[in-house]
Amino acid sequence: MTDKLIPTESLVQFYTRIGQDVPSDLLRESGKAHFNVREALTCTRKTPFNRRDYFKICLSQTPAKASGILLYNEQEIPINQCCLIFTNPAVPTSIEVNIPFNRFYCLFNAPFIEGCIPADIQYASPLFNPSLMPVIPLTKEDRQRLSTYFTQMQMLQETDYPFKWDMIRHLLQLVIHEGIRLQQSRELPATMVRDRLVKDFFTLLNQQFPIDSPESPLKLLTPAHFAGLLHVHVNHLNSVVKKHTHKTTREIIHERVITEAKTLLRNTNWNISEIAYALGFEYPSHFNKYFKQQTNRTPVEFRLGTKTAVSGKLP
Repeated sequence: MTDKLIPTESLVQFYTRIGQDVPSDLLRESGKAHFNVREALTCTRKTPFNRRDYFKICLSQTPAKASGILLYNEQEIPINQCCLIFTNPAVPTSIEVNIPFNRFYCLFNAPFIEGCIPADIQYASPLFNPSLMPVIPLTKEDRQRLSTYFTQMQMLQETDYPFKWDMIRHLLQLVIHEGIRLQQSRELPATMVRDRLVKDFFTLLNQQFPIDSPESPLKLLTPAHFAGLLHVHVNHLNSVVKKHTHKTTREIIHERVITEAKTLLRNTNWNISEIAYALGFEYPSHFNKYFKQQTNRTPVEFRLGTKTAVSGKLP
């Protein structure tokens, strides 16, 4: 019940809260890829404690005399030196600082990086895996190197180069990889995700997507299906995946299926039955029940919601 009381801030609400004009693309079309990077001064204040429907990475150039607190779900994490901060949309967060300090931040939605970050990389990054520490302390050299990436993204964003977003995505991936590398260099090897079995599991999972036609439905839908192709017992697969990703095999499959379901509902004119069959459901009614269990909305409600947002009538 507590989770339902925590609001989710949209990108539109974020820009409104900080007093900036809402980018026209957000008002014009729901689900469109969005990215923004800025250098800013963090004021002495506390941000609202909420979830977000976007990803955010902050490069905090905190002076030695400054201090702050990141409230991340149920944790209070001190911020008292230069650091990289990743916030996961699913986790309620708030930050409070005692004196202003300079920072870079970039924010983007899921469509901007859709298909760019392999699933096993996602589970190694605190940006996507909420069980990992979201604050990574930086040395002077780390900060200088990361500042270069943010500066380059900002410079590219302001150009007319037709392929600038592709270049920005590559720089963004560098920042994500730097976070993984720096975090894992300070942790025990057992925390590293790059287990061969886990990699093979994600390879099989990702090979099924995207779905191009209702006539080519998903075949691998359960942990047992994957375990059979990987020639291991399903219990062993579940154990290894849970150890390295902090989620069960079934949870990861569900997440990927729901992501694809949303993509098909948002971007195709397939009817609900066609989407259900494409996702491996024998009956549309089973898909309707499954989708509502995972999202609290029926497929029809989700599709109508995206169309309403496109028309400019944000819910």
